[in-house]
Amino acid sequence: MPLLIAGEQRTNARHLQRLVKQGKLRRIHPGIYTDDLTQPIEAIVRRELYALCAAIARGAIISHRSALENKPTPGGSFFLTGAYRREISLPGTTLRITKGSGPLDSDIKIPTFAGDAFVSSQARALLENLQPSRGDPAERRTLGAAQVEQWLDRFIARNATSPVKRLRDTAREIAEPLGLSTEFKQLDSTIGAMLGTRTARLTAPAARARAAQRPYDSSRVDLFSALAEALTLEPLQVAPVDLPADQQLQAFVETYFSNYIEGTEFEIEEAHEIVVKGRPVKYREDDSHDILGTYKAILQSKQSPVIPESADTFVSQLKEWNSQVIESRRDKNPGEFKTEPNRVGSTWFVDPDMVLGTLLKGYEFIMRAETPANRSALTMFVVAEVHPFTDGNGRTGRVAMNQFLTHAGLTRVIIPTVYRDDYLSALNAMSSNAHPVPLLRMFARAARFSRWLDMSSKANCFAALTRSHATANPNEARLTFDDGQRSSLDKTGTSYQ
Repeated sequence: MPLLIAGEQRTNARHLQRLVKQGKLRRIHPGIYTDDLTQPIEAIVRRELYALCAAIARGAIISHRSALENKPTPGGSFFLTGAYRREISLPGTTLRITKGSGPLDSDIKIPTFAGDAFVSSQARALLENLQPSRGDPAERRTLGAAQVEQWLDRFIARNATSPVKRLRDTAREIAEPLGLSTEFKQLDSTIGAMLGTRTARLTAPAARARAAQRPYDSSRVDLFSALAEALTLEPLQVAPVDLPADQQLQAFVETYFSNYIEGTEFEIEEAHEIVVKGRPVKYREDDSHDILGTYKAILQSKQSPVIPESADTFVSQLKEWNSQVIESRRDKNPGEFKTEPNRVGSTWFVDPDMVLGTLLKGYEFIMRAETPANRSALTMFVVAEVHPFTDGNGRTGRVAMNQFLTHAGLTRVIIPTVYRDDYLSALNAMSSNAHPVPLLRMFARAARFSRWLDMSSKANCFAALTRSHATANPNEARLTFDDGQRSSLDKTGTSYQ
């Protein structure tokens, strides 16, 4: 039993006190005990916080920031509103009750074994959090306008416009009884601006972007920021391009592996014939055109590597690469942003209405990166994470990635078949856990392999691919190469930056 509450009978209270002296119970608050003798008592308080509020703050309602955050502040404050002002100290947490209206019919009732706990409805909590408040932003009672705007942006992204309009209607009904009419006017203006029906001064970047009809996925932008920070601390190094290399051969090898990763599987000689002759394989016309389209896009990015000088140019380039990569897949709308949500396995990518805004935010991080290699890695991750198109996202992202390297005179990065699982698991580690280290290591190793690969002739290249197991199934072999063989070629004074 997590909590034991003394009843009105003194015998029961004395019995519980004796158990405390015997070491069988621990006291949390006068009249409230726990028989959990192993967990830290502060953790027990936080776990049973709603029941504790029901037991010792009857008639009060969990309000303000606590109603939205559902946890104490870092300093341990948990805010309520009740009939009179008081503070109740618990291990690790302080209940801070301000004087005000108790629960309304529209508020939330949460049954607990100690009685009913009440929590401000979303509409009420938003109004409460727009009240003026002083002190440390991490500890004060209210979240403030910027965080209310951020909350609304996430709410609209999840639920579209109808629920937020109903929320606004509820806020309108309860504002006057709560004495929060001024706060409702601010909330009404904020929601109207974010829905594009009126103008208002907004504070949060996400809210301003939504008002400008360019909403973005805040969680993805946080990932871009985390990767950018990791790259700043540990910049990637990519070797200078091998000038004697066969440029068309390079483009073919990049094309072959970029398609193989996505499931367009040909034997390498068969794929080479498609590129050399420009003819699709019978009965595999669409797959053949994927090879040809990707080859065309890669060649163009090698021959005319134009760095996007604006966010709009960046978006236009992505659309152009995608239109070439999947030009034969007319049912996939080449070069057009997706209109339906897409996913791989259990991972959902950015919603269609936030694709443009999220790409624009991604571009900001890309162009702030200090080196071409860092920009390259960020570009690949941004496109992979947004997945802006119905098909061809991985190939499009890798073309855009390598364009930054070509423009800087660096080796284009190839992800061989045998390295596919490392590539995908590194992306997943960053996407799911914000863990950048696998991605940085994967990119660095792929870059070393790409520089090691002898592109001087088809015979030399294919022999190197065989020696390194580059075309093998990831379950059957590992990528093996000695990049020391190439080190002498790179000691020319050219920076790896």
